Amino acid sequence: MNDERSAPVHRSSFIVHRSVAPVHRSILIVALFFALRVPLFVVRQPFFDELFTRWIGAKSFGGILGALHYDSGPPLYYFIVHLIGNPPIPVLRGMSLLFAAIALIALLVRGQTVAAALLAVFPPAVLFSVDARAYALCAMFVTIGILLLDERPYAAALAFVAAAYSHYYGALFFPLFLTRGRLRAAPALLLFAPGAWLALHQPRGSMAWIGPFPQYPDILLARPPVWLLIVAGLLVIAAAYRLNRYAAMTLVPLAIALALRIYFPLRFEAVIAAPLVLWLAVSARRILIAPLIAAGILICAFGIVDHAQRPLDDYRAAAEFVRAAPSPVIASGYLYLETVMLRPATAFPAEQALHPGWRVAAKSGSELPPGPFIWIGERLAPELPLIQRSRRITPLYVNGHAAVVRVN
Repeated sequence: MNDERSAPVHRSSFIVHRSVAPVHRSILIVALFFALRVPLFVVRQPFFDELFTRWIGAKSFGGILGALHYDSGPPLYYFIVHLIGNPPIPVLRGMSLLFAAIALIALLVRGQTVAAALLAVFPPAVLFSVDARAYALCAMFVTIGILLLDERPYAAALAFVAAAYSHYYGALFFPLFLTRGRLRAAPALLLFAPGAWLALHQPRGSMAWIGPFPQYPDILLARPPVWLLIVAGLLVIAAAYRLNRYAAMTLVPLAIALALRIYFPLRFEAVIAAPLVLWLAVSARRILIAPLIAAGILICAFGIVDHAQRPLDDYRAAAEFVRAAPSPVIASGYLYLETVMLRPATAFPAEQALHPGWRVAAKSGSELPPGPFIWIGERLAPELPLIQRSRRITPLYVNGHAAVVRVN
């Protein structure tokens, strides 16, 4: 990607110039990579799904697999979390940042400096590289698979299998190595057979939250101003006007995700980032690269500022309120996970503890302890009327979404 002009220079100085310039560009790209991610790492509050990562990572390998029978994901990322001791969320985010950095370095090693620069500022990639979830790990394996697909198809297939065991989005890339021949595809498909079996035995309702028309997840990254979205969209369209091999690597998984109704904004783009930026890097005119990078920086900056200004989440504020409360504490709904990450608590109903990421509604109050206790849950939780039928409650803390009451 060098753009030196023809000039009568001494050969030795020409060699030095061409070898040093890419290093300078790589350093600038790496600096840009961290300049956007470190501030978001610092200001972003722990997200509910990250709490679930810590909850399931505390289990044994068998316990993780058992819990995933109520969920919708594969086990590799959670196994890694368990192996490293289920550390706090900042450490897990640092692990995701490491995975994202490996993907960036893989592009730089292959001389794909433009693609690496676009990846460094790509907002979904920025967001999920500081997220204690499996997306950065999956994207790392997808990047490796894409780069190895032509010269080392077996290694690429293994990378895609590892991606699929990290997040099922990785399986959307299987058609890429299926085109390389049945003999090459068979071992990879066989290796993923246990993952496919697990996916088939997970409840279909666990994906129902996506919906047929998923909305932009503002809670993850604030929607940028409309004018910025329009400018960024037009730049991407202008840059992607020429189809190439990377376009197929981007569009085939996207088409499958849409057909299966498993597409979710930002999360999908974080996994598809490598082929997308490679598509743009190969297709775009050079005059468009700088505006694309600028648009990415602006969108990321808007998201960082928004996260820095967000008040404490209502659920987390309520959980903090009961952190030092006397036992017993009974927690319902989504407040159960928020609470047990800070202190011991009992789920009401008990089924809420089987998979705290999904909401379970109580149908009777017979499970409640006979003596006084502290209850925490959503303000409109169905459990509260059940408690009020036979017990006296005293509100202790109420905000926009959560409530804490003393039950006597």
